[in-house]
Amino acid sequence: MISGSLKDVSLLKPFLAGNMAKAFEFMEKIDFSTYAVGKYELDGDNIKANVSAYATQPVADRRGEKHNKYIDVQIILEGEEKMGYTDFKKEFTVLEDKMEAKDAAFYGDITNENFITVKPGEFAVFFPWEVHRPNCQAGDKPSQVKKVVLKVKMS
Repeated sequence: MISGSLKDVSLLKPFLAGNMAKAFEFMEKIDFSTYAVGKYELDGDNIKANVSAYATQPVADRRGEKHNKYIDVQIILEGEEKMGYTDFKKEFTVLEDKMEAKDAAFYGDITNENFITVKPGEFAVFFPWEVHRPNCQAGDKPSQVKKVVLKVKMS
């Protein structure tokens, strides 16, 4: 997991290659806050953007998820949310397996989970060897969030 601020994207770019380098170029150049909720192809199947708006939920109501083909770059545009993450372990209970159709599996019984709170203008990157739990409320009550998730194909 990597987290940071959009204002510091240029500092990370020299250490990236392939599709991740392209994704970070998009992060630097595109104002995703002007995008309507929906799905967008930025570089064919290599980099896609999913813009969503929702109310965060208690951690206990959210499932952990994992992807095999894509890296998630989650950028908060409005509101704030808590995101959990940990290394994948085979003993995690699979609640729903959509890996073939949607490159996603959902898990319960997650152990050794770490949490970060992500605010507007900040991002978190989750890799295929990690289970992450997005869309969690950061405080005592839900927050209205607008977020873009860049789906970056492993290259």
